[in-house]
Amino acid sequence: MGKPFLAITTGDPAGCGPWVGARAALDKRVTRRARPVLVGDAWVVHRHFRKTPAQVAVLTNLSEYDPRPHRLNVLHVPHPHIASLILGKPQKVGGVSAALAVRTAVALAQIRRVAAVVTGPVSKESFKAAGLPFAGHTEMLAALSGSGPVEMLMTAKNLRALLVTRHIPLNAVSRQLTAKVLVNSVLRADRWIRSAWALRRPSWVVCGLNPHAGDNGLLGREEIRTVIPAVKILRKKGINAVGPFPADVTWAKHRAGAFDFVACLYHDQAMIPLKVAAAREVVNVTAGLSFIRTSPGHGTAFDLAQGRTPFLRADPEATVQACLTALRLADNFL
Repeated sequence: MGKPFLAITTGDPAGCGPWVGARAALDKRVTRRARPVLVGDAWVVHRHFRKTPAQVAVLTNLSEYDPRPHRLNVLHVPHPHIASLILGKPQKVGGVSAALAVRTAVALAQIRRVAAVVTGPVSKESFKAAGLPFAGHTEMLAALSGSGPVEMLMTAKNLRALLVTRHIPLNAVSRQLTAKVLVNSVLRADRWIRSAWALRRPSWVVCGLNPHAGDNGLLGREEIRTVIPAVKILRKKGINAVGPFPADVTWAKHRAGAFDFVACLYHDQAMIPLKVAAAREVVNVTAGLSFIRTSPGHGTAFDLAQGRTPFLRADPEATVQACLTALRLADNFL
């Protein structure tokens, strides 16, 4: 059997997604494992790559894949107004084009034409301008796949974290974090991880919300009323979980290999340690889908759009790592 297809969406075409996606698709670490295909509007890719040695092969079907070296295969998903695109800013055309690419890649994954989907970074502002009812990729993928609730896992090197709450204001975390929310989040992630990561019984550590995990209520009572009861429920359900521990202690123990996964209660409790430890290799994994989806752990980098060679300084390494992670997980999942 030949190498599997890997779909890499271009993300918001006004951002770095087409550039880092193309670089990852041409990377030998990826091409040794798969037949990578960019999914998006080919006009945007031509615009970024017209001055490079790579030759763009525009596909209307995966059967047209060109395996020759230095061929950048692009499954063309056209947008009728793509020529109006302005690099480096959120806009309606960018949101619509990004969404069309995601829908195409998901459809291919659902019929097993691609082994996995790697999504390029999108802009929440562009999604909003396009009238899309999604805060980002995670919510959109859950809706398109019909999978029900999904979870956001972040990984870099040997570090792995679950974001129990995601893109919400910090002052809303305590209100939204209930024992039920925490239990359901870990249960869904644990069930999916056993398949995709091939871990028979993953070990979990749950962070406290407050400094020193609340110091027995002196620094906040969320641990007493929410986190401790949730961990007890998880253990009764057969989950190998401990906590809550102070977040700084938790990450030190995790980095030393004491636990497989950290359950983080808010966004930056996961993202700051991961990006300090391995900023170029942070990968987002969606747990709970019927297929493997990953993405680089960074945004659209609109600020790099200036100059004669837009996005030349955008680092493709996180997208390469997203591709390699997707392929490793797909080996277990399929």
